[in-house]
Amino acid sequence: WLLQQILSIKKPVVLVGETGTSKTATTQNFLRQLDPDFTLLLTINFSSRTTSMDVQRNLEANVEKRTKDTFGPPPGKRLLVFMDDMNMPQVDQYGTQQPIALLKLLLEKGGMYDRGKDLNWKTLKDVGFVAAMGKAGGGRNEVDPRFLSLFNVFNVTFPSMDSLFHIYSSILSGHLQPFNKSIQDLSKTLTSSTIDLYQRVVSDLPPTPSKFHYIFNLRDLSRIYHGLFLTTPDRFDSPENFIRVWRNECLRVFYDRLTNSKDKDLISSHIKDLLNQYFVDYVEVAIRDPILFGDYRTALTPEKPRIYEDMQDYDVVKALFDEILEEYNENNNRMDLVLFEDALEHLTRVHRVIRMDQGHALLVGVGGSGRQSLARLAAFAAGSEVFEITLSRGYGEEDFREDLKSLYQKLGIEKKKMVFLFTDAHVAQEGFLELINNMLTSGMVPALFADDEKEAIIGQIRDEAVSAGLVPNRESCWVYFVQKCSVNLHIVLCMSPVGETLKNRCRNFPGLVNNVSIDWFTPWP
Repeated sequence: WLLQQILSIKKPVVLVGETGTSKTATTQNFLRQLDPDFTLLLTINFSSRTTSMDVQRNLEANVEKRTKDTFGPPPGKRLLVFMDDMNMPQVDQYGTQQPIALLKLLLEKGGMYDRGKDLNWKTLKDVGFVAAMGKAGGGRNEVDPRFLSLFNVFNVTFPSMDSLFHIYSSILSGHLQPFNKSIQDLSKTLTSSTIDLYQRVVSDLPPTPSKFHYIFNLRDLSRIYHGLFLTTPDRFDSPENFIRVWRNECLRVFYDRLTNSKDKDLISSHIKDLLNQYFVDYVEVAIRDPILFGDYRTALTPEKPRIYEDMQDYDVVKALFDEILEEYNENNNRMDLVLFEDALEHLTRVHRVIRMDQGHALLVGVGGSGRQSLARLAAFAAGSEVFEITLSRGYGEEDFREDLKSLYQKLGIEKKKMVFLFTDAHVAQEGFLELINNMLTSGMVPALFADDEKEAIIGQIRDEAVSAGLVPNRESCWVYFVQKCSVNLHIVLCMSPVGETLKNRCRNFPGLVNNVSIDWFTPWP
């Protein structure tokens, strides 16, 4: 409501708050409801490597020339720019953040200089700004107060426990409608126990320099529910089965990212306490190990539907994956894998993430711990193709962009489900991670395609967009293409925890922790 009032008087607005207080979600939801005939949307995700040139290029790609020095969106429309993580850009030696300095000029004077030879002044008309940013600290910087004074600033607070309970229990009870009565009655107790567990995890496992990825926020709660929604009434017909899948989802979200056995035991004991507190009758079934859930029983028979279910024990899973591995070796480069119990667990975890909507994974482990082989096999079992870049001498950002173009062609035009496997050996320049960060947060790399390539793609996809019920103009076709790409794309990052590199990268590119499921590979027994 606030956003609507302020945008109706055409003033810029910024929302400030902790991570996971749904600043981005609220804004995007609001922007989606605006009339597409009168507004164009542009989202820019800032990270520590964003330069003022990136911002300018992004803006120029979305406006057209009106008169000699005036630029703007197509006549009769207004361009709304949403800048996420606005305080991320790094501070240069003069104490300024370059993108912020450019935006300050744009907001105060209504234009900017052309970066060509002549430095001509360009006036931008009909452009509005909405921004979101976290509190300063942990890679985020203080923003120039003179710049902030041009905005209306609102603080977004963390929702109260009552509202969390209300939101999540109503979502869950909606999903449980087709299930039998005994399971429907669980929705409230399950939500209380989930929120209880979340509060315990946040207080017991704070982030430290060596455990920099122990950042738990509302996204993790949503991931648990995302997992519960994979269930179907025919496989989960009794309360104990459903409690068991709840335990599995909590372990996958909180437990998999932990680095040592002490923390893991702590989480297991918390879950056991909660089971004894809320679900005494079902503890025995729920606590049984191993706990392996997946939908790869029918992976080799594509005509059968895939059902998320309890895989019972290691023997069943090993037999299934041995078959899948044989099939994989017939069509691809041969992999000789010995699938022992730990490997099967990691395989099941990675497979679960790839099967989720927009599921991305970060696998952290030392070299030779089998991250890439397991990721390839899991992708094959999930029915996706693996895409990775090949480094050559002098491989730079331009080559990387070309490779990404071919990836997006496959995702959007050929409609293939792709797993983009990216390891720390592939980071020839830190700038690559800037692009990956954008792919994780918004599903697309800004200004990746030149105008003529963009037109070609829109031409290829127009009929399909129209049959999906969209208006056949350029913008809605392009939005349709980006959405289709982000649904088909799964990114699997394989990084090594040795040294400070991973810590600094995660601090500079918040998407690497916030938008992925982390699986930490401990040394093999």
